[in-house]
Amino acid sequence: MKLIAILLFSILAVNSCGDTSEEKSKTITYFVNSAKVSCEGVGKMQCLQIKKNETDASWTNFYSSIEGFDYQQGFTYKLSVKEEKLDPAKVPADASSVAYILVQVLEKKPDPIFRLHDIWALQAIHNEAIPTETDQKPNKTPMLEIFVADKRMGGNDGCNTLFGQIEELTETRIGFSKMGSTKMMCPQMQVPNAFTEALGNTTTYKIENLHLYFYNAEGKEILKFVKVD
Repeated sequence: MKLIAILLFSILAVNSCGDTSEEKSKTITYFVNSAKVSCEGVGKMQCLQIKKNETDASWTNFYSSIEGFDYQQGFTYKLSVKEEKLDPAKVPADASSVAYILVQVLEKKPDPIFRLHDIWALQAIHNEAIPTETDQKPNKTPMLEIFVADKRMGGNDGCNTLFGQIEELTETRIGFSKMGSTKMMCPQMQVPNAFTEALGNTTTYKIENLHLYFYNAEGKEILKFVKVD
């Protein structure tokens, strides 16, 4: 009877050790977004955006780092990551109790949205070229600068400095909000006024041969830009 008890205890001990080891370390697939976001950890910081299921609609802020992972903005990643539980007694109060270690980069792809991340010079409004030699010529060439990671825009309308937020951004759709500008009055305001109005009506876009096209909800081209070198 005593021998049986010893054998049972040994089996339980082995199983217990195996379970503990398995719980302490596991390898998971991570999907990493193409841009970091501002977040609040111990203080203000930039967080990766991750999800563990590719079909999830939203991203989750990741407040730690992945050892061995060389992140580059503008690319999406599929990673194999080992999550290893650390001894709580040895972890500082403000540190993660889990170590994240890169096992393998399974996939790295450029995010097509980042093609927008540039400076664009306005060429036409509603298929009409910007005047260059008439009394309707703006004070300066209207420009649009798009900051994809920050989801904001800047530039000028030909007279005033522009600024605003990007409310919606996908591979085909873009929408601006909270747009504003400085308040100078220039001799020619037709182009500036038409430009800002068209920006507010933009819903979709296309990039082709170094040109950026904005369309309204009816699918009509309302703005045409060329990439600034």
